[in-house]
Amino acid sequence: MNDKFTKFILAGILLCLIIIAGKPTNNQVALPNFLPNPNFSLTTSGEEVIQLAPNRIAVKGNYGSGFSGTILVFDFDNNTKKFNYVGSMNYMDYFNNASKYGIPTNIPKN
Repeated sequence: MNDKFTKFILAGILLCLIIIAGKPTNNQVALPNFLPNPNFSLTTSGEEVIQLAPNRIAVKGNYGSGFSGTILVFDFDNNTKKFNYVGSMNYMDYFNNASKYGIPTNIPKN
């Protein structure tokens, strides 16, 4: 009786292993989630990509692109796996008209 029970259990384990081994694998490649470190940046061909937050990046245009002095902001959509344009900002205006934005212009230089 004990020998038949052991054989039955071992046969069940073998059957489960065969089913697990024959199960098709998922070959989808998951896109890595952006690093939570907002200090990430990448510079390529003059444009600079800066991670602002998880799933949010900014692209700083170079001087030859027509977007010089402009930062474009994009959010990553996990459903479509694409970046969606959120908005832009002309950061050069902050340097050229600092008092307009309440930025002190009499900052001592070291």
